[in-house]
Amino acid sequence: MIAAVVMDLDGIIESAPLWRGTDHVRQVRAIDDADALVRVLAGYVPVVIATTAPAGYVAALTDQLPDLFDPVSSIVVGDPADLLEITLESLGMAAGNVVALLNSAEGLMDARALGMRAMALPSPRSPLPWQVADAGIPISPAPHHAAVSLLRAFRTEGVIPLRWKLIRQLLPV
Repeated sequence: MIAAVVMDLDGIIESAPLWRGTDHVRQVRAIDDADALVRVLAGYVPVVIATTAPAGYVAALTDQLPDLFDPVSSIVVGDPADLLEITLESLGMAAGNVVALLNSAEGLMDARALGMRAMALPSPRSPLPWQVADAGIPISPAPHHAAVSLLRAFRTEGVIPLRWKLIRQLLPV
């Protein structure tokens, strides 16, 4: 059973670098279809955003993109080595019931090592290495595909009936 989805912050936003010495964010936007992905998934299970970004940066993003972050259950900020473990602890769920939707090979391999289900949502700016596909981790080319794949998993497991009408409204097929 899929009980929660953990997403990498870099998988849903694009931003220019911070102003030097501040947490001020400039030129920030949600990646195409990322807002729909978050809303659709949050309609079924808790969605947690995990990031190694500074807390001030994350706070600035939530202020600038409130519609994107409203459906999110929580945002976990931490050290890369412990981030997924901290996220699992905050959820209080077994690793096998959590899907990690990430954009880094290291994060995907860490998720797998913890027993989480992993799905790659690569950044258009930095393709994933061949090891991700070689490890059998599904790779979704866009947020739209990730949403459809995850929603199919919900249906297959009989957890929640698939609402195709809602999906078509939010994510045109």
